[in-house]
Amino acid sequence: MSRLFIAFIVLIQFSCSNTNPPSSNTALWEFHPKNNQIAFDNACPPILLNYQELLKGVLAKDTSYIYAAIKNLAMLTDSFPAIVYPKDSGLSNQLKQGWVNINAEIQGLMAESDWLEIYKSTNMISIQLVHLLGEAGFKRQNIYIFTTAFEGQEDGLNWLGMAKTARDPYHPNNKELIQAQQILQEN
Repeated sequence: MSRLFIAFIVLIQFSCSNTNPPSSNTALWEFHPKNNQIAFDNACPPILLNYQELLKGVLAKDTSYIYAAIKNLAMLTDSFPAIVYPKDSGLSNQLKQGWVNINAEIQGLMAESDWLEIYKSTNMISIQLVHLLGEAGFKRQNIYIFTTAFEGQEDGLNWLGMAKTARDPYHPNNKELIQAQQILQEN
């Protein structure tokens, strides 16, 4: 009986010490290619570029750079052209709500000065953005989804990239390139 108990303890300890990064939770987004609209795809690149600028600021741990990037990102999401889906006003309303959600996360990030909260807010912007792009069936370019383990965050922290590899913005001391776990368009 004691051998069984020891084996059980060893098994639990082994399973709890898994150091692999958490897998991306695809329940946060789903790709709908049937919703794709060229006008939406063509309007997104400036937002994606400014989102990448936000990640550069997070990686550099430069709050001035972050605040400049999110100011631009906020203006772009505020003025994002209303894309009308003639056959589906429900989808149109969902996408509009998606921009509102992203903008709310941006506003929350503007109020942060603590690095843990900046990381959490950036993660939430990433989640909202991947959800919106998936809902809209964004096809203009591949969107790569990264997830990294982070202490205190059960599901880790997420970010999006335009390439298959990227540096982890949440661990700036790690100089290695990380491979994307998923591609939005393949889900």
